[in-house]
Amino acid sequence: MEKYLYFRKFRPASQSFTITSTNVTNWANIDQGSATSFMEITGLGGDDIDSETEIASVTVTAVGDNSNVGSNYSGGAVVAGEVVTLDLGDAVDIANSRLRIEPASGTGSGANIDTANGYTLVAGDIVTVTLQQGLETCAMYPVSGLMSVTPAATGSTVFNFKSLKANGTIDTFTVAHADGKYEEIVNAINAIQMGKDKGGIVKVIDGGEGGLVIDAGLAGCGITGFVYAPTASY
Repeated sequence: MEKYLYFRKFRPASQSFTITSTNVTNWANIDQGSATSFMEITGLGGDDIDSETEIASVTVTAVGDNSNVGSNYSGGAVVAGEVVTLDLGDAVDIANSRLRIEPASGTGSGANIDTANGYTLVAGDIVTVTLQQGLETCAMYPVSGLMSVTPAATGSTVFNFKSLKANGTIDTFTVAHADGKYEEIVNAINAIQMGKDKGGIVKVIDGGEGGLVIDAGLAGCGITGFVYAPTASY
């Protein structure tokens, strides 16, 4: 019976950001053209979040009283500890896993101000992003299609598989892990290939649903994510 190696990308259930005074300074000009203007969602292993439809909710917990919020939230003013759920369609912008919240007022381009649904963040506010689950990229390959396992760096290993299109191209998984774990990873994959007790589908890395499930042989390798690069036109 052919064995299949199953991989699913990482997608945290939620991530929180405590706004700093530096953030506030960077966002003073709400035209916001630089990377420092964004909150970066991490732990995705290359699984970029590019649409508001991939977000379940974005909330702001107010550090103190704030009258500089959209008119649709508590009449335009919040008190310390109040939690506001932002309007995803109007107040939240996201691309390449970088999230930006439209302010309710400020300087810069008026196109980036939303007086009804925006929220002008202050130092100490906590922004919590909850992601939709079940949208992770996943793939499954037969063991017989594994061509090589090579070290890309001290903390990175590349799996090369024959493309599922059977056209002579290669699909790759680049796995991020603790430094110096390449040999352990190779040994674990060899055990999966040769082990009589492992048939059917073997979960190598399953980072969905906000958790992490990996094969027991990889448990000590400090795996933190992976990037999937299939050949074009699947």
